[in-house]
Formats: sequence, structure tokens, C-alpha cells
Amino acid sequence: MSNRLPAMIYSAPEDEEVFELDFGESKPVSVRRKTNAKYHEADDACYSKWNVLPDILLEDIFSRLTIRERYYASQVCKNWNRIFYSKRIWETFVLGDRTLTRRKFNYYMGDQYVLDHHRTQLCLHRIARGFRRIIITKMENFYNLYEFMTILSYYGENFESLNMIRTFEFTFGCELDPEVCQGREKVYGTGGKLLEALKRLLDDLKGLKHLSLQDLLLEREEAKCLLDDVVYNCCETLKTLKIVNCSKESYAMLHPACFVNLQKLTISPQHLGDENMLLLADTKLKDLYLLQTKLTEHAVPVSFKVWKECSKKSPFLRIHHLLDGPVDTQVIWQDGAPVRSLVYNTPEIKVSISCIFTASNLYCNTLEVLAYLGIPGYHMQDNFEDRPDTALILLARCCPFLDTLVIRDRISTATVLLLVSQCRNLRRLIVRRNALIKKCDWPYNPEWTHSFYSWLRITSGSLERTTEEVRKMLETKWHPLKDEEFKWFKL
Repeated sequence: MSNRLPAMIYSAPEDEEVFELDFGESKPVSVRRKTNAKYHEADDACYSKWNVLPDILLEDIFSRLTIRERYYASQVCKNWNRIFYSKRIWETFVLGDRTLTRRKFNYYMGDQYVLDHHRTQLCLHRIARGFRRIIITKMENFYNLYEFMTILSYYGENFESLNMIRTFEFTFGCELDPEVCQGREKVYGTGGKLLEALKRLLDDLKGLKHLSLQDLLLEREEAKCLLDDVVYNCCETLKTLKIVNCSKESYAMLHPACFVNLQKLTISPQHLGDENMLLLADTKLKDLYLLQTKLTEHAVPVSFKVWKECSKKSPFLRIHHLLDGPVDTQVIWQDGAPVRSLVYNTPEIKVSISCIFTASNLYCNTLEVLAYLGIPGYHMQDNFEDRPDTALILLARCCPFLDTLVIRDRISTATVLLLVSQCRNLRRLIVRRNALIKKCDWPYNPEWTHSFYSWLRITSGSLERTTEEVRKMLETKWHPLKDEEFKWFKL
């Protein structure tokens, strides 16, 4: 076998190279390249056997690459070029600003990337039958987004059905106006033709099991009929649904209660009310995630009476509070809700005593997870009075079912020992190594014996001794995480 490139080595084209993806079926080689590089022929003995890997392994490898990386890999050898057209590697299709575009010069704006209709149609006819999951990310060019959804809908209506697509994720790239505080319009591009194209595409996806719509920020009248076609086509098949910030104002959407087999619902608090919560309690819903982002408007929480009624109708329903992104507002507390987890995935919010006191007061009998993820973006105090040590011990005493605790703020090693010794059901304790203070600054408590306080002072003076004691009490190989490990930690 002769190859043009060394085995397992492929690189991006140089600036002067021109490449074009050809999704047509007439040519076995999918890419034509014009370059000044000199190629040489070599014997099979000069190469490893990566070119003869089983198809199942190559398909798994290719499925983990981006479209550009798949293109480069397809030029290594004929076998890899053949795998490039396999259905399995195209199960997940991600649409971005530069996907299937060509450069076009605009007299006023310079070079612009516009959707190439011919290339898009060839792509769909070649690989769309393998699509199982479509992800549309935030895009700056709304016209390209509209054109792609229109072409995809036309393909599904006139050529091959899109019923095999199981997952559709759509995030609208709306931008906030910097002058929003002066009362001007703060959302661009919502509604209109773009909404019509989205609803048309949703109507063609009749086999959906997972649907995600985020940051649409529609008007109330437009949000009322957003999921009408989805309910008609997928009322029995949809398993997970995510609708976050789909309206500008607070509006309780009734559509989620129409999916009778829905198991997981992620919704922003502004779309939740007393009426639809009572309807959701009559479904098979198991997990309800209340997600707040920087675009989430303030909402009125569900009443205490309704939460108690829902707990009776659906005793296995689990509620989760999530804050994601650069959010500087507090949780919209749900008094009486069976909240199992409280997760802050934002660098802005500190571990405050008031927040922990509210959580331990409202969710003392149900709370299992409290997590502050990511590296903090604020200054942390070193003084014992300003740190969250006492608040965390209060939480450990008030929440007997606490299972997972993730802390990114500065705490002492003595606090770590107290948390592990007082939380009987604690299984996972995640702390940052760089945020641990190796000392015992706790004053003597009359509830402690002198031997316990002496053990606490001696053990907390060394990180190694603290680690050993925590391992014994948790019965696991515990260790504080480095910042790089903590940064990528996920629940």
C-alpha cells in the first residue's frame, strides 16, 4: 500500500492550500487539494498497521473528532477515507458558524461566511441518513441558521424522513444590549421567520426522545404555541426535555405536562407555576432540574401548598437547583420542595452563611448534594470569621442525608475533619488542595472532649495526617484535588 502522508501524522493545510469537501457519490476520494508540497511513495514496511484497524474502532475514533479533523484523517489512507462516509461517525452533527459555509466578499463588510446551499444539499444526501443527534450551537449569523433549518426541513419533507433523529439541541445566540438598563430592547433575532423555520423543523422530527431549547426569549404569545407540534408528534416518546429562557417574561408553560412518559425535565423557574407543577406530578417525571442562567428573569416560586400536594402524588420526584454561567443572583428558593441537590456552576457566587442557612432550613430532610464547581473568580478571605467553615458545619448538622459536598473556598483542615466526623452519610468530599489551611483555628467547644480537641489540633496541623484520617473515616482513597483536577471535576 502506498500513502502520501506518514502514518498517524496529518496536519492542517497551509495558508496557500485550497481544500474542498465533496459529498458526492461519484468520486471515492472526497477531497481535492492543491499544494506545493512534494509527495513521495513508500513501501508498506515503512508504515504501522493503523490503516488496518477494525471498522468498529475506526468508527469510534472518527466519531470523537470534529468535522475538520475527520476530513484531515480521511486523507491518511483509503481505508480511513472509506470510514469517513460511515453512518455511525455522523450520528452526531454539530452546526456552528463556519459549518458548510463558503467565503463571499461583501463590498461594505468585507469577507463574509455564508451557507453554501449546494454543499449543504450534497452533505445531507450523503450522510443525513446517519443523523441521530443534531446540535445547533450559538450562531452569530442568523441567516445561515435560518437557511440550514429550511434546507434540512425540505430534505426531510421531500427526500428521506428525519424520523430517525432522536436528539435535537438548539441554543439561540441572543445578545443583551449594553443599554438595557435604560429601557431599550435587549434581545435580537427572536421570533419571526427564524421561529417559523424552527417550528417547521420540529414538526419534521417525529421520532424525538430528547429535546433541548435554550435562550429563545420569545414573546408570551409566541411561547404559548412553541411546542404544539412536538406534543402532537412525540407526546408518548419524549424522555427528556430542556426548556430554558424560552420567554422574555415569566410564563408557566403547560406543554411539559403533556409528555406522559417524560422522565427528566430541565426548566427555568420562570416557566414553572402552581398549575403546571400539579400537572407534572401526575406524569412519570423523576427528576426536575430548575436551571438559572444570566438570562433567567426573576420568578415567583411555587407555593408551599402545591409542593406538598406534589410530594403526595409523586413521592419519588427529585428536585435539583442548578446555577450555571456568570450568574450573580441567588437561588429562587422553593419552600416545601423535595430538593435533593444544590449546584453552583458559577465563579461569581461565594459560599455564604445566609445561603447555607436557608438551604439547611428549607431542605433539611431531603438535601443530598451541595456543590460549588469551578475555580472561584473572587477574592477569598483567610480569617476564620470571614470563611464559610461554621456555615458548613451547620449544614452538616442540619442535613443528615448529605451525601456529596464540593467546596472550592478556603477552609481549614480541621473543618475537613469535623465535616467527615459529623456527616454520617457523607461519601464524597471534594476540596481544593490550594485552598486548604493547615491549622486548627476552631475554639474549644464544650460538647467536645479534651482528647477529641487534642486529636483535632494535632491531626489538622499536617496535610498528610489529615488525608490519612479522612481516608479511614470515608473508607476510600481520598485526597484533595489540584486546581487543574478541580477545574474539570463534574458530578
